[in-house]
Amino acid sequence: MHSYHQSIADHKAAHPTFNLHIMKSFSSIISYTMILILFQACQSCGNKSSSLSDQTGEVRLITLDPGHFHAALIQKKEYKQVHPEVYVYAPEGKELQEYLTRIDGYNQRTDEPTHWKEIIYTGEDYLTKMLEEKKGNVVILAGNNLKKTQYIKAALENGMNVLADKPMAINKENFELLKECFRIAEKQNILLYDIMTE
Repeated sequence: MHSYHQSIADHKAAHPTFNLHIMKSFSSIISYTMILILFQACQSCGNKSSSLSDQTGEVRLITLDPGHFHAALIQKKEYKQVHPEVYVYAPEGKELQEYLTRIDGYNQRTDEPTHWKEIIYTGEDYLTKMLEEKKGNVVILAGNNLKKTQYIKAALENGMNVLADKPMAINKENFELLKECFRIAEKQNILLYDIMTE
């Protein structure tokens, strides 16, 4: 059954077991400067690219099937170039709830709170829905290593930049697919970056 929740609060209301307890410490954090690198790389494309130009709110994030805390850490800090609405496409489950808990923690903290508005789709056709709607221009991928390379390819083929955590491929078949992904990104003049931990 298709399910659209317009916010974290709506998702919490629809799922009473939604846990708002946020873990306060992590052994490592995502280098969220990768988003700034994305801006710089796009600016350096010159006449070849007009997709991003460092304007306020022009980067629109999509989080796809978050299965690792790296997905949330991209949003630990706000940037003027990144729009506060983030579209999330994922199957219902523990991983999605943990991701939303972390985002809610960033929004509720007293020290430099963020103002993310998560718009969540949890239908079984979440990938197809994301590709049809194209609500953003940067897809965040963290976790679900079995499907990650296929997710990357689907996003790139639909003209979306991709930030993905490691590993991007876990076997020889996916490695060959990943090489194709980089060719697609180069051909379409869009970006495929690895999210690195500090």
